[in-house]
Amino acid sequence: MALLTAKDVEWINTQYPELDIDIINNKIEGNISFKIEYQGYRISDTYQIKIVLNQFDVHQLPKVFEISQKIENIAKKYNVSTDELHINSDKSFCIFIEGREKDIFENKFTWQEFFLNGIEKFLFQMSYYVQEGRLPWGEYAHGRLGYIELYAEDDISLDKLLNIFDKKEIISLILTNRQSNCLCGSGGKMRKCHPIIYKGISKIKFQTNLNPA
Repeated sequence: MALLTAKDVEWINTQYPELDIDIINNKIEGNISFKIEYQGYRISDTYQIKIVLNQFDVHQLPKVFEISQKIENIAKKYNVSTDELHINSDKSFCIFIEGREKDIFENKFTWQEFFLNGIEKFLFQMSYYVQEGRLPWGEYAHGRLGYIELYAEDDISLDKLLNIFDKKEIISLILTNRQSNCLCGSGGKMRKCHPIIYKGISKIKFQTNLNPA
């Protein structure tokens, strides 16, 4: 991850004047406002966030937290877990999973892309959820389930997937069918709730020699 340069600080201060950059305490904290248009939706919103500059997620990106309980209240309103809204167990944002870096960064990490393509779009999803009761683009799964979707879309190999899930887990996956409840825990049918996971499991069945006993 790139360090904050003087140019980065100037850009953040200009783009987000209500954010306070505290280098001594390794954090950026305050209000972040955005305006995003997506498929006819024009959403303007504000969230209170904290970016911890010396704590990193599995992708070596600084952890981002929403600190006013706005996202928790969205989850309560729709009776879903914050996990379903792509919030990690430590309450940090799950902005993307491995293999989808290209959705945020054109080549390598930049603070501008991290804010604009990462944090802003993540928060846009939350505001969209308030209006529609669902996430806007694809309902990609959170955590390890997202790797099944990557495999379904040829973004990772079968060998990579088998390094993430052990043999018992793979057998459990191939025992599922069209009427199985979704692995995300929503209670809905997987083929409707997370159809890309279902596609990935079908692909596993065809491409492995594992046969459930």
